Amino acid sequence: MQQHKSTNNFSEIEEFAKDSETLTSTLSEVMDKFHLEKHLAPFDGLKSKGLAISSIVCILTLLPFYGISSIYAFIKRGIKESDIQGKKDVYYDVKNNEQIDWRRLLMLHAKRLQYLLLKNDSTIIKGKKAIIFDDTFLEKTGIKTEKVSRTFDHVSGFHLFGFKLLVCGFWDGGSFIPLDFSFHRERGAANEGLIKAFKKASKAVKKLTKDFEKHVCLLSKKENALKLATEKYALNAIKTNKIKLDKAQESKDKVSKEHTILVHDLAVKRKEFDAAKKKLKQFYRQGKLFGLTKKERDQQFKKVVANGSYGQTRRREADKSKIDMMIDMLKRSVKHGFIPDYVLIDSWFFCFEILDTLSKLKNGAIKLVSMVKINNQIFFDCKTNKELGIKTILYRYEKESKTCKKLKAKYIKVTCKYKGIRVNLFFVKMGRSSNWHLLLTTNLNLSFIEVMEVYQIRWSIEVFFKECKQYLNLGKCKSSCFEAQIADTTVTLMQHIMLSYYKRITCQQSFGGLFAGISKEMVELDLVSRIIDLVWELIAVICEIAGIDFIEFQEQLIKNEKATAIFIRMLPERVLDKSA
Repeated sequence: MQQHKSTNNFSEIEEFAKDSETLTSTLSEVMDKFHLEKHLAPFDGLKSKGLAISSIVCILTLLPFYGISSIYAFIKRGIKESDIQGKKDVYYDVKNNEQIDWRRLLMLHAKRLQYLLLKNDSTIIKGKKAIIFDDTFLEKTGIKTEKVSRTFDHVSGFHLFGFKLLVCGFWDGGSFIPLDFSFHRERGAANEGLIKAFKKASKAVKKLTKDFEKHVCLLSKKENALKLATEKYALNAIKTNKIKLDKAQESKDKVSKEHTILVHDLAVKRKEFDAAKKKLKQFYRQGKLFGLTKKERDQQFKKVVANGSYGQTRRREADKSKIDMMIDMLKRSVKHGFIPDYVLIDSWFFCFEILDTLSKLKNGAIKLVSMVKINNQIFFDCKTNKELGIKTILYRYEKESKTCKKLKAKYIKVTCKYKGIRVNLFFVKMGRSSNWHLLLTTNLNLSFIEVMEVYQIRWSIEVFFKECKQYLNLGKCKSSCFEAQIADTTVTLMQHIMLSYYKRITCQQSFGGLFAGISKEMVELDLVSRIIDLVWELIAVICEIAGIDFIEFQEQLIKNEKATAIFIRMLPERVLDKSA
C-alpha cells in the first residue's frame, strides 16, 4: 500500500530500453560478466550437431532485438551471420527441449548478479531486503497453446485465454531480482465442487485402504496366536493355558469385528469414490474444464515428454496451487542464499501455510508483511482473549483509531494470534475514504509508518511486470509448446537481470552523489521528481474531496497506458533524448 507509486523509484530498465539498438548494445556489453555459456555448458551434450546449446541461448537472449542495426552483437560473440540465417528450427528445438533446467539457469543468473553487486562497493545499497510474490496475467491469442486456459483478467474485467504467471523476486535495497516463476492455469469455478468431492473420496479410500492392510496383518497375527494357544491347551489343559486361549480368542474376535466394519466402510467409500469419479469424468466430457469445452481442449497442442524431465515437472506445476508453489519457491530462494528481512505478499496469497513456513525458516528471522482481506477469517484477540472475526475486531476498536499526519491516514493497531502465531494487525483508512484496508505483520516491533514503508517495497514487482511487458516482450511468445513459453519467460527475466546490473553500475557510481547538488541534470530530475510528487498529492486531495478510495484509484491509474504516457512526457527532454 504505497502512498506515491512513482515507477521512477523502482524502475530498472526504463532508461536503457527505449529502442532495440540500445538494448542489444547493453546486453552484449554485460553478457560476458554473467558467464551464461558456462552455466549452460552442462546442457551442450543434449545437442550433437551444429551450434552448442550454450551459444544458441546466448543468441536467444539477444534475439528479441535482432535486426540490421544489431547484427554486430552476434558477430561480437563469434557467431557468423551464416550460422544465424535460415536456421530458425535450431532455436525452436532448444526452446522446446524439456531436458533443459531453465529454473536452475535463472537462479544461477540471479546469484551471479548478487555476486557482481556485492563485489563492487559502489553498487551496494543498504536497506531492507525482501522476497516478493505476485502474479500477472499473460494473454494468449488462441486456445491451441499447450496448457492455456480461460482466465479472468482483473485489468480488463474479462475472461481471456492465457496463463497466470507467478513470480518470486528479491529486493536487495536497490533492484528487483527475479529468482523463480511458474505458469498456472485456472480450472474455473464450475467444477470446483466436483473436484473437492473427488479428492475427499479419494483421500478417504486411501486412508481406509491403509487401515485395512494393517488390520489384515494384525488379524493374521491374532489368528496365528490363537492357533498357537489352542495347540498349547490341547497338549496341556491347565488353567493358565485356558486363560491364554480365552484371551487370544477374545483378541482375535475383536480384531475380526473391526476388520468386518472396515470392509463395509471401505466398500461404501469406494462406491462414493467411483460415483465422484464418474461425475468428474462426465463433466470433463461435457463441461468446461479450465474454461474450455472438450472440443476446445482436444484442439490444444499436446507434447509427450519424458518421465522425470524438467518439462514434465513444469507441466505438473501448472495445475498446482499457487500457494504451494509460493512456499516451494521461498524455500528454494532461501536455500540459494537469498535471505530477506521480509516476505511481502498481497491479500490473495495470505494464508496460515506461509506464516507456518516463515516461523520455521531461519528460526523465524524472516518476517511477513501482507495485505489481508477483511472477510470472515478468525483471529485470537490478545486484549480480550477471545476468538473474533476480522470485521468484529474492526468494529470493536474502530473508535480507538489514531491519525497519522505524515501519511494522512487513520489506523488501528491490534495485537492478535492467527492459529497460534503472534501478529500485529493494522487497519488503515486513507483520507476521507470510507474503506478500511488491513495490513498484517509478524514483526511486532514495527510502527504503523514502518509497516507502510516496508509494504510499499512490494510495488517494485508491479513495476517489474510493467517493464518486462512494455520493453522485453514478456508473454509475447507465439509458440504452442509449453517448454517454449517457459524458455521465453526465462530469457526475458535474464535480460531484466542484466539490465538491472547495467543500471546499477552506470547510475550509482561511487562519486556520483558528491556532485548531485551542482549537476544541472540532477537538479532537473529532482525538480521533476518533486513535481510528480505534487501531482500525486493533488490526486490524493481530489480523491479525498470526491470520496474515492485513493489506494484503489492508484492501482487503476498506474496500469493505464495513457496516464503512464503523460507521466513520461513530464520528464526533461535531455533524459528522453538519452533513453530514446
